[in-house]
Amino acid sequence: MRNLTNFLAISALALTLVLSGCTKNEVDPEPADLVIGSYSGTAYSESINGVAQSLDLTNSVIKDNVAISFDVAKKASNMLTLVLSISQRDSTGTMQTYNDTYDSIELKSLGNGDYEMLSDGIHVGQIGNSTLTLEETYPDTDDSGNTIQVTVKIAATKKQ
Repeated sequence: MRNLTNFLAISALALTLVLSGCTKNEVDPEPADLVIGSYSGTAYSESINGVAQSLDLTNSVIKDNVAISFDVAKKASNMLTLVLSISQRDSTGTMQTYNDTYDSIELKSLGNGDYEMLSDGIHVGQIGNSTLTLEETYPDTDDSGNTIQVTVKIAATKKQ
């Protein structure tokens, strides 16, 4: 009887050890995994020396002539490669496409599911919760050769 009791005690201990080693550890997704995908432009605004003009890219007349999209790919756990595509119908009716690649966008958590996007430590927008906003400010010159300040802001939503 003593052997049976010892066997049952050892079996119970072994079973406890086996079951306690099988706990399920959930791994939190990396920031880049939460935001990768394709996004469609919804709004475009451009400000020159503080004078702004905006386009509603969801308006049927505009979206037949201008299309903006982003492809967001993971580069590392908190790094993205972002490809911006802007297509615009020219005077012959042909859509002309311009692509720009942002190769190393760093994600910095804002704590609410959104991430600040940084390029070389400089704020270039925000992404998260199925939205993306890209913002850039740069100096340029007008037709008369005067220095101007240009700010471009593009809003987009994630394609389902």
